[in-house]
Amino acid sequence: MKKNTVLCFGLCLPLLFLSGCWDRMELNDRAIWLATGWDTAENGGVEVSGQIVIPANVQTQGGGGGAAQQGFFTISAKGKNLGDAMQNMQTKLPREAFFGQRRVVFFSEEFAKRGLKNELDMNSRASDVSLRADVFVVKGSTAKEFLTVANPLEKSPAASALKEHRQSGGRGDTSYLKMLIAANREGIRTTIPAIEISSSLEGVKTGKEDSPNPKLFRITGVSVFDHNIKMLGFLNAAENKDMLWVMGILQKMNISIPKQEGNASITLTKIKSKIEPKFGKNNQLKFTVSLTGEGALTESNSELDVEYTDNLKLLEKKFEKEAQKQVQQTITKVQEKYGLDIFGFGEVIHRKHPIRWKKLRTNWDQTFSQADISVRATIKIKQIGMDGPSLLFKESEIKK
Repeated sequence: MKKNTVLCFGLCLPLLFLSGCWDRMELNDRAIWLATGWDTAENGGVEVSGQIVIPANVQTQGGGGGAAQQGFFTISAKGKNLGDAMQNMQTKLPREAFFGQRRVVFFSEEFAKRGLKNELDMNSRASDVSLRADVFVVKGSTAKEFLTVANPLEKSPAASALKEHRQSGGRGDTSYLKMLIAANREGIRTTIPAIEISSSLEGVKTGKEDSPNPKLFRITGVSVFDHNIKMLGFLNAAENKDMLWVMGILQKMNISIPKQEGNASITLTKIKSKIEPKFGKNNQLKFTVSLTGEGALTESNSELDVEYTDNLKLLEKKFEKEAQKQVQQTITKVQEKYGLDIFGFGEVIHRKHPIRWKKLRTNWDQTFSQADISVRATIKIKQIGMDGPSLLFKESEIKK
C-alpha cells in the first residue's frame, strides 16, 4: 500500500509544475496581419491600413484575381493616433487583430515627411509585434493604395515586397530594426528603403485586372531622414546600393562598364567595406573607404579573351574604376545635398576614437559634410562563365 502511495505521488508531482494555456486564443479567432500601412489623416491624425490573411484562400490561390480569390484583403481606419485608429478598425473585424506574423510596414511619402518620431511607439511597445520586419516609404502614392496591389507571383504584396527587397541585395527583414537603432544614435542618420507602384512593361500604362501588364511595385531607392526622423528626400536605386556597400551590409550588386570602356558586367556576391578615419593638420578629418568585392562575370561584349590573366586584370581594373566613381559620387551628393551622415562614419569615429568623438558628436552632421572622403575599390573576377572570348567576334579580332 505504501509503495502504491509513493508511486502515485511520484506520478502526480510533475503535474504541479505544468502550466496550462487556459487564456489562449484559438487561431480561428485571430485576424492575422501581414502588413501595415500608415497615411496622414485630417487634423494631424493617422489612417492605418492592414493587409490580413484570408485563411480559406491562402492555400489554393496565387496573387491574381479579385478579393474573393486572393489570399488577403485590405482594411483601414482613421484615428487621432495608432491606438484610436486600431480601435476603430477592430469594429470592422469579427476577429481580434494579431500582429505576430506581420512582415512589412509601409509609410506613405506624405506621412514620412510629417515625421515618425511621435507616431510609432505602439508599434514597438506591443508584446505581439516582431521587430524582424521590412519597412518602406511608398513613393508617389498612399500606403493604403499600395496594400491593394496584388503581385501575380505571390499570395500577398507583403511577401512580394520583402522578397523583392532581398533580391535587390538590401536589408530585408532587418530594415525596421535598423531604423530604430539609427534613430537612437548620433553617429548615423535614419534611412528607409523606398518603393513605388509601377508596371511590368516600361513606359506602358498598366492594363486591367487580368492584363499581361498588371500593376507591380519596385524598389526605387532609399529615403533620407534628419535627426527628428522627418524625411527630406530620396536617393535612387543605384545610390542606395552604394550606400549599403559603404555601410558593409550590401548582399549583392551588379556593376556595368559603359560601352566606350568595354561594355561588360559583373555580379558581386562577396562584398565588404572598411572605413579608416584619419586626423590631419588642424584636426582636419579624412576618411578612406576601402571597398572589396568578388563575383562572376555575366557579360563581356568586347574582343578580350578573359581566359588570359592580363585581360582579366584589365577588366578588373575597369570595374574598380567604375565602382570607385559611383560610390564617390553618391557620398559627395549626400554631403552636399543633405549634409547628413547616413553611412555611419560617425559610428566609426565613436568606436575607434571615443575621446575625440565626445567633442565631435554635438555638431557631427556639419563635420561630416565638410570631411574629406576618398574611395578605393578592389574587384576580383572569380568566375568567367562557359566561354573565354565573346562568340560574336572572329578569331582574328580576339585579343589574347
